[in-house]
Amino acid sequence: MACSGSDGSEPNQAGGNGGAGGGTISAGASGLGAQPSDIAQWPMPNSPDLGLPNPQTYDTTTTPGVVHDSVTGLDWLRDPGATLYSRADALALCEALSFAGLDDWRVPSFIELVSLFNVVPNVEDADAPIYISPTFEAKGRYWAAPSLSPNGLGRLLDFTADDCSASVACSIGVAAKVEEPLGGAFCVRNGGAWSTSDRYQINADQVTDMRTGLTWITVAANVQTSDHADAVNTCQALGNGARLPSVNELLTILVPNLVSKAFPNWPSSAFAWSSSAVSVISGSYWSAAIGGATRADASDSHNRVQCVR
Repeated sequence: MACSGSDGSEPNQAGGNGGAGGGTISAGASGLGAQPSDIAQWPMPNSPDLGLPNPQTYDTTTTPGVVHDSVTGLDWLRDPGATLYSRADALALCEALSFAGLDDWRVPSFIELVSLFNVVPNVEDADAPIYISPTFEAKGRYWAAPSLSPNGLGRLLDFTADDCSASVACSIGVAAKVEEPLGGAFCVRNGGAWSTSDRYQINADQVTDMRTGLTWITVAANVQTSDHADAVNTCQALGNGARLPSVNELLTILVPNLVSKAFPNWPSSAFAWSSSAVSVISGSYWSAAIGGATRADASDSHNRVQCVR
């Protein structure tokens, strides 16, 4: 399994000078032939009790064995089990699943798995934190539906953050050989059709995502790279609730690939700060890059500043 501070994806070029002025960008303009489920089609849930918008909220009573996400509208198996599968076997298992009178289950996309990531770990075992609500009987790594082209690896989300610690480089996502039994099958379903309206609305230095409801603000070139404290201050100085995004929110524009027409001049290898602290490494925060690579960075590191409100 590959994990070295990213999830094994290879960032794609996202340069160019498009996106200035105004306009809209369609729902399908997300790069790499993305499917609708690969894009956050709903407000991105955030960890509860952090004072951020759309705190994770789940309904476990309406359908036994099924967790309904009240923010995204997605339905998840409450207990996806601990069995590890190859990616193909995970896909087949979910496709064949009939549970709770429902037969439209599937393996989730990476961004759908991200919606369950809780930066505040479930600390039933302080030595083995799990970054998902205890509402779920889930732990470890789970396959995402798309493969990681062109290298043929598959992507998984790791709800243990790959045993993240001060001595172990860690990430939310990991890459693995698709033929090896290295991930679980965390089946999901959505109750309605995806939206086909325009995704991004661009107005000068602000880009509004019509799916998530977030407005992204590009800062001046001289403050686009900084340490974490300066990044926080840069965003707050914009006023009207501007802030650094959570890592969950940040990934909504980076997965499956940054749209260069909406976010021009983002260096292909640049990581951007999030506001999400890495709980097991004091003074560190999650950062993310184009394609969804993630890593824990010390607060005195220098990363891209991308503000949101």
